[in-house]
Amino acid sequence: MEDLLYSFTHEDIEGVVIRIADDEILSINEFLAEMHQLDEGDEYEFAYTCCYLKYRNRHILIDAGFDPDTTPGALESIDVYPEDIDLVLLTHADRDHVAGLLMHDGTLNYPNAQHIIGKAVWDHLTHPETLDSLDNERGRFYRKLIRALDESIQLCDREMDVTDGIRFIPSPGHREGHAVYQFESTGTPLVHTGDSFFHPLFAEHPNWANVTDNIPITGADSRKLLVPRLAESKAMILSSHIPFPGIGRLEQIDSESYQWLPLESTD
Repeated sequence: MEDLLYSFTHEDIEGVVIRIADDEILSINEFLAEMHQLDEGDEYEFAYTCCYLKYRNRHILIDAGFDPDTTPGALESIDVYPEDIDLVLLTHADRDHVAGLLMHDGTLNYPNAQHIIGKAVWDHLTHPETLDSLDNERGRFYRKLIRALDESIQLCDREMDVTDGIRFIPSPGHREGHAVYQFESTGTPLVHTGDSFFHPLFAEHPNWANVTDNIPITGADSRKLLVPRLAESKAMILSSHIPFPGIGRLEQIDSESYQWLPLESTD
């Protein structure tokens, strides 16, 4: 696997982006409607990441990765251990975001953590029809996950503060109930956008639909609300899949488009 960790600071926040799998070479055209297809230069490195933050003396994990070993191993390399994690913030429930919550025996990897997720995600996930529609392997996994999280899950059904300084912001479309998380700081905020942006083009053109979203029109509508907010606040932005480490900012160019500035361009 390529470099596993990328450490950063933002104001009074310390963080580490954790690579949970090797990058995948994909074409941006896989995600774009025909009217927005690129003629060339469409291949890019699609990253798989989650993120650890040390925030106001709390150990916080945003999403948990594909498996029970990679993320804890990365954390241990910076002297953070699973039992230290106070809060796990889940953007949605795809396997690359939640499979790392469970140990091999089906118990929680982060036993002392409160786990936060959108109510719409949880309601959909726990509905008998959803579980019955899954293949046997995925059905077994999600049933184990639901049982394990039952006593530590906190559901958010609107934009709201999860705890002091951390805000849950609904941003549905990629998946029902998908959310982003905003962290206050001494200056500009830090915002983890989950799967809102599979590529910088979706941040630069928020009205462009990602055709692989569950509800592409809703996903674009969510980005049209989110992107101006990110640009106006000058937030540091983290993303799960923009090329590693997936950190940048947005500047507004005109009424409908923005410029993605990756971390090295904003230092």
